[in-house]
Amino acid sequence: MKSDGRRLRPQVLAALSQVPEVTRQVREVANAIRRDAQQLAVKNTGALARNIQVERVYDPEARTVAYLVGWGPRAWYGWLVEAGADGTPPRPHLVPAAVKNGATAPRGGGS
Repeated sequence: MKSDGRRLRPQVLAALSQVPEVTRQVREVANAIRRDAQQLAVKNTGALARNIQVERVYDPEARTVAYLVGWGPRAWYGWLVEAGADGTPPRPHLVPAAVKNGATAPRGGGS
């Protein structure tokens, strides 16, 4: 679901997150981001790519469901690979995968 930059009201987000078709589509995009990030990830041992995951998160206060894509506990260093550290150049994989699937690049130097 593309956005024109305006934020949706919390009531609208809560209502949309209850619609099964919307939830299914959001989950599909999250899984596509995960797959693309796994393909782009550095493959030294393969642990980084294997540990990129999708997590379903429910916010009971807002009554919304979100799907987060990120590194699991065994790939805690994923952000260091993404951004680079101590003389190691950045190897972006999560941000480019999100952008490829419709996300807006983060401000301040995203890929």
